[in-house]
Amino acid sequence: MTEGPRVRVRAKDLRGEAPVALRDSLSTYDLAIDFSWPPERIVDALTGVLQECVDSRRWTRSNTGEHAQPDDDLPSAAAPHPEDGY
Repeated sequence: MTEGPRVRVRAKDLRGEAPVALRDSLSTYDLAIDFSWPPERIVDALTGVLQECVDSRRWTRSNTGEHAQPDDDLPSAAAPHPEDGY
């Protein structure tokens, strides 16, 4: 069995061009985040990049067959960060 792509997430100065950048290849998903941008812009950019990957079917679910688990069985979201004030 062949090994799937590796995921790498890095903080990177994208020179003001974008808050996030994604490059995917057969061997690597490489996500760069420029934390000099406001958090809201980073969140929006991450949402857009990830949604495009799903919409274009580059990323698909593998757990959709007869034994797939309903979303209710998935773990709940992580607790908010203490600095978020929630």
